[in-house]
Order: sequence, then C-alpha cells, then structure tokens
Amino acid sequence: MLTSGQLIAERYRLARRIAVGGMGEVWEAADTRLDRRVAVKVLKAELSGDAEFLHRFRTEARTTAALNHPGIAAVHDYGETAAVPDGPQDTAYLVMELVEGEPLAGILATEHRISAERTMDVLEQAGKALQAAHERGLVHRDVKPGNIMVTAAGVVKLTDFGIAKAADAAPVTRSGMVMGTAHYIAPEQALGQEAEPASDVYSLAVCGYECLAGQRPFRSENAVTVAMMHIRDTPPPLPPDVPPAVRAVIEATLVKDPRQRYSTGGEFATAVATVRAGYPLPAPAALAGQLAGQHAPNGYPPTQAGPVAPAGPVAPVGPVAPVNAVPHGTPPHTSALPMSGPMPQQQPRANRKPGWWILLAVVVVALLAIGIVALIALTRPDIRTPPTQPVDEQHQTQSAEEPADQRGPGGTDVGENTGELPTESDGTTVTTIEPSQYRGMPADQVEDLLEDVGLDPEVRTEQGDEPEEEGECVVTDVQPAGALPEDTPVTIECQQKGAGW
Repeated sequence: MLTSGQLIAERYRLARRIAVGGMGEVWEAADTRLDRRVAVKVLKAELSGDAEFLHRFRTEARTTAALNHPGIAAVHDYGETAAVPDGPQDTAYLVMELVEGEPLAGILATEHRISAERTMDVLEQAGKALQAAHERGLVHRDVKPGNIMVTAAGVVKLTDFGIAKAADAAPVTRSGMVMGTAHYIAPEQALGQEAEPASDVYSLAVCGYECLAGQRPFRSENAVTVAMMHIRDTPPPLPPDVPPAVRAVIEATLVKDPRQRYSTGGEFATAVATVRAGYPLPAPAALAGQLAGQHAPNGYPPTQAGPVAPAGPVAPVGPVAPVNAVPHGTPPHTSALPMSGPMPQQQPRANRKPGWWILLAVVVVALLAIGIVALIALTRPDIRTPPTQPVDEQHQTQSAEEPADQRGPGGTDVGENTGELPTESDGTTVTTIEPSQYRGMPADQVEDLLEDVGLDPEVRTEQGDEPEEEGECVVTDVQPAGALPEDTPVTIECQQKGAGW
C-alpha cells in the first residue's frame, strides 16, 4: 500500500495522492535527483505481474516518451521496482509531467455546461495534440474528459497516452465492456474493429457534445446498451442556444462511418479553427473525394454527408484564434467576379416548341399507370411481390409484411432494420466483445464472464485441445469479436503457464 513520504525507486518521494483508477494510483511526487515536481502512476500489483501487460506497457511508454508536443503530458521515466526493500521487482511505475490544472471531467461536474467559445478552444487544442500522436501511428483509444487536463490559463494537455491500449486489458466488467469508456467509444470500436485516428476524433466530438449539452449523447447504466447506441442511434439535438456553426462541427464529426469523419486530429483541429475564424465548415477530406450516393460500409447505418457549408459569411465563434492557430489553407475572403459579357437573351415564350412538353406529359401518364398497377398488386392479400434485386447474406431486405425498425423522435433514425445489429427492442441481448480486454486473464475467469452475459464459451488451447487446468491457462485470444447476440458460441484460446510465458 502506497503512503505519503514513500520513496519509489530511491528517487521519487510520494507527496499526495491525486487520483485512483482501475489500473492503479497517481501521486504527486518530488524527483529528488532533479528537484522537480512530477506525477507518478503506480500500477496495481496484479497488473505489474502480468508478462503480456508489462510488455505492452513498456512499448507504449517508449512510444509516448517520443511524443514531443505542448498539448501532451510528457513522460519522463518508466521503471519497475520492489514494493518492499529487497523484494521482487513487482511494482511498475510511470513518471509524467505534473499538470497544474483540472480534468475537463471535473470542470463539467462543477459547471455542467461550458460556453461554445471555451468548447471550441478545448477541441482545437486537443485535436492538435492528437495529431502529434497520429503522425507517429499512435491512437489514443481512450479520449474522454477525464484524460483532458485544462490549466488555469486555458492550456489543454492530454494524458494517459500510450497506456490506453494496455488499460483495455485490465478492468473488465461483467458485461464484457470497459466501464467509463463506453460513453465515448467510437462505433467501429464498439463493433470490435481496430481503433484508428478517426476513432479518437469521434471520441473528442463526444466530449464536445457533453461540454455543449451538459450531458453525454447516449446514456444508460449498461455499457453494452451505450455501445449499441453509438452504433445505431443519432445523438439528440444540441440545445437551441448552441451556435449553428458549432453545432455543424459536432454533427459532422459524430457520423458512424469513420470514412466520412475528419480522419486525424489535425484535420479536425483545422476544421474547428476555420469555423472559429468565421469561415464555413470544410468537409472532411475523405468525404469530399467520395462519389455522391456511395453506400455505407458493412456494419454502419446510412449516414448523411454532414451539414452543407453555408454560402454566405459565417459569424466568428468568439474571438478569432491567434495567427499560429489558424490552419494553413484557410480560405481567404473573396467576392464574386462580374461577368465580362452581356447576359444572354432569354428566348421569347411564344417561340418555344411545345414538343418536349407533350413527351413529358406522356411519360408522366405512363408512370402513373404503372404505379397504380403496382399498388393494386401489392395490396392484394394472395400475391407476394418478389424482390427486384439480388439480396446478399449480409444485407437482407425486409419483406413487405415486416414492420420497419421505427425509432421515436429526438433525433434518432427512422428507417429499415437491416438485421445486422439486433437491439434490446428486438428482444435480443447483445454483448460487444473485444479480445484485447481478456488477453492475459485466466481462462476460467473469462469463461465465467462470458457465461454471465449469455454467451456460450468454450476453452481450448492454441493447439485445439482442452486445457489440463483452466485456471493455469492464460487467454491469448477470444473469437469471434464484435457485437454478439445471446447464446453465440465463443472460443477462448489460451496457453498454459510456463509454455512461453
């Protein structure tokens, strides 16, 4: 048990505990060698003793230490030491920059909502900080108000970089989700897919929504339910007092398809800065390059292409950002150029030929006749209309007699239920599984967790055999992943302790 005055690694003297989490404790400490104040995160003993966890934690600590950006809390040191004198090296710790400020979560707990100006400032700074990581191929995976520190001067710093992926393997709830992150999880992460930079951008937009609305877009006591809402539902509208330009930023970023989002933190920060400077919201680069009418990828409901940038001038949101905060490529103010020649003369109405009007009338009458015949055929009880297009196994079309999956008011989707992602309204319980949450845990514990949420787990070694003792077999993989309905067979692969561990 850590106590004030305790010396870690014969160098860092603990002063006061700042926070306690599922992974361990964060302490303010004094670096006795360099005479400076630092923050020391000490992991729980059971996590420090996990070989795979330690390997991933070391790797991510090195990666984070290489990030040099004023918006990211710097990593100074990492090590493993003995919890007691002359004991085993069973305590892993991470030494970070001590940020003199308050987490955004604390600010929201006190103020409930913050202004649009402050929200946009936080989002722009956080987006730039994320870009420093995205450029090096690092995805935060756990962007949330608790990991966004704001100093008294308004400077934003992101924390817990690099350990988010390792943290996913630690605190697992009975529902199979990591509590505290489901409220900010991107749809693709909820589907069990690999997180990408656009996933961080989505999570940051959820933080922005909470700042503006005073509440999260999707709320439930059940983490799986919240994850399913991120996959299927449209967030409720923001309060009416949110400026339209700010509303457009959030709505354009909370789309389900990552290909239609701002792809990196830098692109998102540029969009925010553009709006703050009074210019129309730019469309995401990937979306701008797509052809009109392109279908959404498998697993995502159709989404709109985001708000259309207004043609007229946009009022700036708060003070214009400093010069170094305005993105490169921000469109300059322009005016329409006059035409060099005279306007073309319009042909007199009397001289127009009526032939094409007659043709149009014939086409309209023919279409009406076809529609009436089709309507009569569809309403006859003994006749079924066969599908007019092939139906694949992944996108089954509803029959004419099945009711559409209607959703109520409040900004939620109203439309066809593709059957790909059953919800609680269907009477089906869904659990979202991400294998990284279970790797390194004893197989018998994972089996109990999956049984508790209604799945049908089976434990097998990597060779396909039954383990001699499940409690001594460490999980290496869980398949299938993603959103699974009740009674789905799940294979838990494990490796006996001592066999390469």
